[in-house]
Amino acid sequence: MTANKVLVLTEQFTNECHLFDPLRNAGYVVEVNETGRLPDEARLKQLLAKDVVATIAGGEPYTPDVIANAKDLKIIARWGVGYDKVNVPAATKAGIPLAMAFGQNHESVAEYAHAMALSLACGIGRRDAMVKEGNWTFDGFHPGLWGRNAGLIGLGRIGGAMARRLNGQGMKVMVFDPFLTDEQAKEANVIPVSLDTLLAESDLVSVHAPSTPKTRHILNDAAFAKMKNSAILINTSRGPLIDEAALVRALENGQIAGAGLDVFEIEPLPAGSPLRGFSNVVLSPHVSGMDKMAEERVTGRCVANILAWLNGNPSELTPYVVNPETLSAGQES
Repeated sequence: MTANKVLVLTEQFTNECHLFDPLRNAGYVVEVNETGRLPDEARLKQLLAKDVVATIAGGEPYTPDVIANAKDLKIIARWGVGYDKVNVPAATKAGIPLAMAFGQNHESVAEYAHAMALSLACGIGRRDAMVKEGNWTFDGFHPGLWGRNAGLIGLGRIGGAMARRLNGQGMKVMVFDPFLTDEQAKEANVIPVSLDTLLAESDLVSVHAPSTPKTRHILNDAAFAKMKNSAILINTSRGPLIDEAALVRALENGQIAGAGLDVFEIEPLPAGSPLRGFSNVVLSPHVSGMDKMAEERVTGRCVANILAWLNGNPSELTPYVVNPETLSAGQES
């Protein structure tokens, strides 16, 4: 039997979803994860053991062991832009391209981050609760954001989209990004600064950097001590960038004014996490890039990437693959 399965392992789709029809029309059997949770390493290894030529990946762990045992796997198409759950060297060694959906949902993530920031700065959550509880009173002036200082950690596609929104409301936008050029900063209308300057001067700190060993816990006790006690923190990138225990201490001690978090060090967020108990913290379950526009755009990109590779058109994948050496290897084989 010819291997012809494509597994959709993200959590938000059903087998009835029409967005996968191009794969079905091309003769592939599409199986969608309808469990509402991502497979763990053992389950993923089992799922990929036979006949699976491609996956549309969520945040499940593609470890070296998983990849080594996925004998028929030809391509991993990541639904999104982060790939910290995929062991790229192992995929590259196996000749498996890791194809991303770059450029498809950055506006969605930035919009969500901006909405979280505005909700906290305007006290929308607490006031909604207050009125629904039957109270109608002036509860103090909210800080707002317009005319204030914003600090972005990272200025990739998402950070750039966030900068446009913050510029639009008259904020001074500072950026810490070791890879930012003067030309890029000028084009984005942002001011390159050190991390220490950003932390000390920002009324809003929004995180838009990848998860790497260098960025792990970039926001820790020392970082929170440098921030204004009126500052708001937003993270829609990756959980490990924030030391959550340090964040809890900062919130308890009033070192910062609040936080909006869509990502966490451990996902799902453990039931006993102290972060669940703060009225000045807005939480969501890693969904910032999942608006209706992104649903079509990101899924369409994943499907197109899979078909391009399986149909022998590797050049179409060039802008999206993080291990491009696999493309040339595939052409030679």
